[in-house]
Amino acid sequence: MQSPVVDAFATLLRADPAAPVAWTATGSRDRQSLAAAADQIGTLLAATPADARIAISVRDGFLFLAAVLAVWRHGSCAILLDAADPQAPRLDLARQFGASALLHLDRELRCERVGATAPANDLAAIKLTSGSTGGPRGVGVGFPELIADAEALEHSMGIGKGDRVFAAVPMSFSYGVGNLLVPALFCGRELVLPDTSHPVGLMHALRHGAPTVLPAVPALLRALLGSTFELPSSLRLVLSAGAVLAPSVASAFHRRFHRRVHAFYGATEAGGICYDRTGLAAERGTVGTPVDGVAVSLDQNGCVQVKSKAVGRALHPDPALGCGVFTTTDLGEWRGGELHLSGNASGVFDVGGHKVHPGEVERVIAAVPGVVDVVVVPWLDEHGRASCAALVAASVDEAAVRRHCVQKLPAAKVPRCIVVVPELPRSSRGKLLHADVERLLGIARPDRSGSAT
Repeated sequence: MQSPVVDAFATLLRADPAAPVAWTATGSRDRQSLAAAADQIGTLLAATPADARIAISVRDGFLFLAAVLAVWRHGSCAILLDAADPQAPRLDLARQFGASALLHLDRELRCERVGATAPANDLAAIKLTSGSTGGPRGVGVGFPELIADAEALEHSMGIGKGDRVFAAVPMSFSYGVGNLLVPALFCGRELVLPDTSHPVGLMHALRHGAPTVLPAVPALLRALLGSTFELPSSLRLVLSAGAVLAPSVASAFHRRFHRRVHAFYGATEAGGICYDRTGLAAERGTVGTPVDGVAVSLDQNGCVQVKSKAVGRALHPDPALGCGVFTTTDLGEWRGGELHLSGNASGVFDVGGHKVHPGEVERVIAAVPGVVDVVVVPWLDEHGRASCAALVAASVDEAAVRRHCVQKLPAAKVPRCIVVVPELPRSSRGKLLHADVERLLGIARPDRSGSAT
């Protein structure tokens, strides 16, 4: 499979091998060092057939870049796993999506044989998202879709030569693929890669990496607001995606740092959808206007429908995705030409850029011995941070439920609030009494609006 991204990187490498690729906590890395790292990883893939699917679970940003480049040089499709997920499921996920091998980094980078044999065909990558039942679902994208998304985003956002983009989100997320991964390899965009294994790695990188663009999520913006940290003078553009940003946070950020937050809305299945070019939309409660080359409409149910060259392909039949069109479950309305997200038809909500499907968390909790019933709902803690809460009918305590969740779920999906009761409040027909659920949890449910990236 010929890769225009590999060809573009080779051209950049020949033109200036010493040009910086990324700032890291251990020093600047150039194109030559990235090519050398990809060469080394390529030796690990020698026994893997070309035109295979290869899963990648690597938390280190520079090695992740090198691993994707090596897989694409190999002529294979990269399955982009979230390295922050528990280690146990990653082999199952790799197998589920047809990987022949799994590249993962624990103490050292290893290539583990998986044994599946699904061909890459014309797929460059498989991005993972939550399906209608909450289980992982794969979205396939070719190089044309990846490049179309990255170019549309950079053009819409005014990102170009001389910019240094901060990797505050994982490059395995769709948000990171379009804003970080592909621009770095295809366009030569320089990145700032924080040390996410260190508690203050993000702040250290912001202070010393001199980024010009910060693609953030609302949780990071709230954390910055609550700190004494001052943004670097180099920073000219702040983005927010992964969940709807509260207008109050956008306004407070502008007052505190004298920089407006530009809302960005996208989906794993479609790449970028809408962008706030003015920096005023988030304060108005909208997500801006369509990204360049993207047509956005509302279907008969009020759900956001997207048509663009960046829309991916379903790996299994999906009536919402196909022929360059994706119908989201996000409910929307137009306000003065800008899109406002008013809820989610599926019940999915966002926590720190992660989609949380209540059914997925409920199934994990239901597997705890002694649990007889459970309901999971979105929740805001006392600091306004989005999370989820679980009301559990069980003969076990909250600590046992929490331990099980920590072992089985990514941190973003572990309920911050768990309340154990003898039985869930239900009507005579067996339907949950949601007002009573909220009363027992002692919470006010947040706005259920959310965006998927």
